[in-house]
Amino acid sequence: MPQITELAWFPLKEGARDSDAWATLKKLGPDLRAQPGLEASWHGAPLERPQSSEIVNVWASSDAYTASKSSPLHAAAAKLMVELVDASSDPAAPQPYHNAVVFDAPFAAVAAAPLVQMSAVFLPLDVDAPAFEAAWAFVIASLRENGPPDGFVAGVHGWALEAVHGIPKFPAGAKVFVTASGWESLEKNVAAHVGVADKFAEVQRFSDVFEAHHVSFKKAGDD
Repeated sequence: MPQITELAWFPLKEGARDSDAWATLKKLGPDLRAQPGLEASWHGAPLERPQSSEIVNVWASSDAYTASKSSPLHAAAAKLMVELVDASSDPAAPQPYHNAVVFDAPFAAVAAAPLVQMSAVFLPLDVDAPAFEAAWAFVIASLRENGPPDGFVAGVHGWALEAVHGIPKFPAGAKVFVTASGWESLEKNVAAHVGVADKFAEVQRFSDVFEAHHVSFKKAGDD
């Protein structure tokens, strides 16, 4: 069975990290990390939105991932998150995000890098997935024709398990292709993307709706 990588992002209320709910959630940490099938967990705050929290959990299987959602422990953590999350009713405001991905390689090598770029391409539900994957592979090959970019550590990619709603261009919902790349620094990540926009033309034939941000992850339990 393939690993399932769970991705979650939450905008936080002002002062959330100093609240009683945050302290209680941290106390639940050891129990959360001991859940059956949870192989590793990381967290961090995106550089672009420091008043938010991003969590990545790697599960041994889809069964373990699914079972965790119905556990009393999950319910307790979710109740605390209600007190912490800034869930705006404004549709233009960033909304909490949750999904899961089957990556082509273990996420751990990416998470260990000093900086991680998390990216997503949003596509129509009926996208020709093999054709898109071929276009993506072509882009990656062209970017690495002279070897990996300076500062590149590791990368993974894969399809999200659930469609995403709320994207104006795709009112019926969007299929999501997720990538994560680890870098030695933000500076090297930025430098690697200078002058290469034209190389992404093959991917942009399928969609020009995408999102990218940067995180320095910490392994849960090490902080």
